[in-house]
Amino acid sequence: MSTEKMPIKALENVVNDVVSIKLKDNRIFRGRLTRCDIYMNLTLADAEELENDQVRAKYGSVLIRGNNILWIRIPE
Repeated sequence: MSTEKMPIKALENVVNDVVSIKLKDNRIFRGRLTRCDIYMNLTLADAEELENDQVRAKYGSVLIRGNNILWIRIPE
């Protein structure tokens, strides 16, 4: 697989950009991606939990384990 098609490379290219993440329990978080690792564990700064596109809670910094992630929306 070429490096351009590896998901971790796509994430590394958007560090410091705002991403949205949906978890397997259907919660959605949005925040500035600050770190990612080879297991797709992510840290977000200025993180918010969304419900029906409205902010439900603000958390600041959060760590999201890669095995809990359903999808990640990155900026184009």
